[in-house]
Amino acid sequence: MTNKKRGYDWEDKLVKYFEAAGWISIRLGSPSIHLPDVLAISNKENAMVAIEAKSSMGDRIIVRRDQVLRLFEFLSIFKAYKNRTPVIAVKFLRTHGKGLEEKYFTVYQVPDFTLRFSRGSKQIPKGIKEWRPPFSADGKK
Repeated sequence: MTNKKRGYDWEDKLVKYFEAAGWISIRLGSPSIHLPDVLAISNKENAMVAIEAKSSMGDRIIVRRDQVLRLFEFLSIFKAYKNRTPVIAVKFLRTHGKGLEEKYFTVYQVPDFTLRFSRGSKQIPKGIKEWRPPFSADGKK
């Protein structure tokens, strides 16, 4: 499976997770158009989530500063939504006896550096906090 296919599958899974929780959710397209990977909206909760989704078969995931900045810029357009959350969704795939990990982080400020996430690590980069999505790990509410 190619990296592109793995990324698409992860984005598609996130869309399905949000939809199962009653949100409106879509993939926004390729990175060349400088939009977040996934957009999820709950009119009931007056909330919008813009997601940068990353997956890897390895033990590290890197998120560039410009990718995080893109989340903030995108969300700043939608002032009608009271709750606008920039999220980084990381997925470490099963490989060579290592289990699947799906983690979600909200970003409180655009970092001055590239963000690095490691499989199994409890350490979270500065300016980021674990985020609890509106669905469980199996995609249900």
